[in-house]
Amino acid sequence: MIDFFQTLNVKRFVFADGDNVNNPKVFIDFLNEKRLLELDTQIICFIGANTNQNTWYNTAVKYIQSLNQKTSFNLTPIRILTEGSNALDMVLSSYVGLAMGQNSRAEFIIVSNDKGYDSVVEHFGSLGVKINRLSINNAKQAEKGSAAKAKDNKPNSINQKLLNDIVDSLLKSDKKKRPKKKTTLKNVILNNFRKKISKENCQAYVDATLNLLKEKNKLSVDNQDLRWN
Repeated sequence: MIDFFQTLNVKRFVFADGDNVNNPKVFIDFLNEKRLLELDTQIICFIGANTNQNTWYNTAVKYIQSLNQKTSFNLTPIRILTEGSNALDMVLSSYVGLAMGQNSRAEFIIVSNDKGYDSVVEHFGSLGVKINRLSINNAKQAEKGSAAKAKDNKPNSINQKLLNDIVDSLLKSDKKKRPKKKTTLKNVILNNFRKKISKENCQAYVDATLNLLKEKNKLSVDNQDLRWN
């Protein structure tokens, strides 16, 4: 838990949705471009249960330092253990309210492509709070270009080797941390294989993954719920 009582001199809080900033280098480039890597800015990134918090944080800190920035101590990752489509959103919004209640004069920025946060921005903005949502869609990504060309963009096409890699990665992970919902599985596939699978074709891989796991008797599906054997 961040002690917001110790951050009363912070002029700006950045709350990042980990579903959109899974790649720490892309996230840091985005912050640097927006001039948010400042000593008076507290950056909190909310990371999903299927992301390694230490790896994410260490990569981000090393990259910040490579940019000759001295703000790495202002970066705090918070891992969300609860799975579900709205779990991370709810926790992030709660932290925004917590910080706002203790430092209402600060500026608050939510980094997310999720327009659902706009209700938070609109409500508190109407009360005079400086709050905004920034989309990371236009951030410069080093992976774009050759990596984008390598993605499987053909609707419903399946690369068998890639499908096997997805299934293997799921089965190698801790059973307790595996996705419990279809929507969570889709997010996991998008995050872990974003260089090879496009958003347009991701659902095809979700369906194929579920079918292969059921054939292997590793999984049963009940509507939207996933039960691992």
